[in-house]
Amino acid sequence: MITIVAHRGWSGEAPENTIAAFKLAMTDPDIPIIELDVHLSKDGIPVVIHDHVLDRTTNGSGPVKTFTLEELRQLDAGSWFAPSFAGERIPTLEEVLLLAKGRCKLHVELKSMGDEYEGIEEKAIAIIQRCGMQEEVHLSSFDHDSMKRANEIDPSIRTGLIFLGKPTLLIEQLRYTGAASVSMHYAFITSDFVEEMIQNGIDIGVWTVDDPDILARIIDQYPDMRITTNHPDRVLRIVRRDRVNS
Repeated sequence: MITIVAHRGWSGEAPENTIAAFKLAMTDPDIPIIELDVHLSKDGIPVVIHDHVLDRTTNGSGPVKTFTLEELRQLDAGSWFAPSFAGERIPTLEEVLLLAKGRCKLHVELKSMGDEYEGIEEKAIAIIQRCGMQEEVHLSSFDHDSMKRANEIDPSIRTGLIFLGKPTLLIEQLRYTGAASVSMHYAFITSDFVEEMIQNGIDIGVWTVDDPDILARIIDQYPDMRITTNHPDRVLRIVRRDRVNS
């Protein structure tokens, strides 16, 4: 069965990584997972935004890490998408956790990169523990050392590795970091690779698929795939059509 992951919330219909996008994704019971991105503010608070800088998705400018939470809260994170979303703010990780608790699972990508956000794993995990959501959150990162640290802090929280290309010695990397899942760009998956992951009990997903033709091909070829998309509605149309025709 296809598992839909709403990328940065329902970001095709609302500004990414905002409460509006998350709430919209939560309106459909066939969207079980929401993906989001976490950076640290200047004062060490995990905040939800994708880019390392503010310029693209807010009316601010400069690196996220140079602003305190109070300063970040003053920014408009919705007007860039559409005037109707003016006033949307950069949420904290805790706000999103509390919003999602009992409603859906979260895939939280830590945007760590080298030593840029020292302690981001401890800070994020402390909030997850405080909210009692260890079973509802899945941590992931392109920084595989970050996931190793996360597993050492709290092995009860599932972790995953993100790749742009097709990795070698993947099983060894997963064992080293303690991660249980893999998320890859859809262009790099093959039938043999997917079969190998399944045989080894590894959860595998692809990102970020929006093209309807590519979605249809992946759904047909890999019926148990986890698909991250900005447009969950496009996946839902294909899945629901297939249900009717089956």
